[in-house]
Amino acid sequence: MGDETDRYQDKQTVAEYWDKHTDDTFTGDTYWLAHLHVCRRFHRKSVGGEENYHWVNFCSERFLRDANDKPAQRVLNIGCGEGELDRYLVSINAAESIDAIDIAPNRIRIAKENASHENCADRINYTVSDAESSAFPRSDYDAILFDSSLHHINNLEAVIERCRFSLKSNGVLIVNEYIGPNRYRFNDRELEAMRAVFQLIPEKYRVSHMEPDRGKVRKEMGFPDPLEVERVDPSEAIRSEDIVSAIRQFFNIEVFNPQGGSLLQFVLQGIIGNFRAGDGESERILDMLFAVEDALVDVGDIEPHFALIIARPKS
Repeated sequence: MGDETDRYQDKQTVAEYWDKHTDDTFTGDTYWLAHLHVCRRFHRKSVGGEENYHWVNFCSERFLRDANDKPAQRVLNIGCGEGELDRYLVSINAAESIDAIDIAPNRIRIAKENASHENCADRINYTVSDAESSAFPRSDYDAILFDSSLHHINNLEAVIERCRFSLKSNGVLIVNEYIGPNRYRFNDRELEAMRAVFQLIPEKYRVSHMEPDRGKVRKEMGFPDPLEVERVDPSEAIRSEDIVSAIRQFFNIEVFNPQGGSLLQFVLQGIIGNFRAGDGESERILDMLFAVEDALVDVGDIEPHFALIIARPKS
């Protein structure tokens, strides 16, 4: 009974946390992917090197449309948040019908409102649901998507196996995801590399945009405390490092594209606002950081922490 009570309380904490944290949390001067130059590189790596090609368009054109260019009939989005992905899929006609679920009631409410405002509510069915404990709305999907949501799942194997049985035989699993260390417990080499890369950044680009050191030049970068990460959101990166192996149990991976961020997710956190979009000098510094991170990942010195994964069900 105690374990069941703890799990229930954890789920309540997760739902309440995400009810309060809207998509606006991931914008501005603090979030690494809020910067256009960083975001473009993320998408370029997601799709295997093509310029100005969003990962969702890549997936839509290569995996959601049939030989006659017809969109997928039914898509399931697990952990939909406020529905930005769903609305975008409708806007590019990638899916005729989308079921979208999330554990946070307030985010589902916002998603429904946004879909109504953009006149696509008739093609998206939003439901408050916990993917770990509730059945999926249907069992005949052409595609199932996780967009930065699978790293919040504890019972990975059960959820991914259910995905396999809920997809058509030729269906596709699309995972755009953090796959790095659980709770951001980085190993010694990763910590060493992050500290070294941070020191390469000139001081004027290390001015903090976050409390408690807002406006001050950071001498050293900070790292997340795994215990605090768990306390604030018990689902955060709970089994992120096991995602790839869990997918391989039930799916054949057709695409695995590392997206960057192994070092820069936290190296740039809180200071990314100093790099002015479109400024040549700022972009040169960022390009230097990109090159260091890519080299260390390419030679196997550090592991990819983000990846676009596309997989088909095993028979």
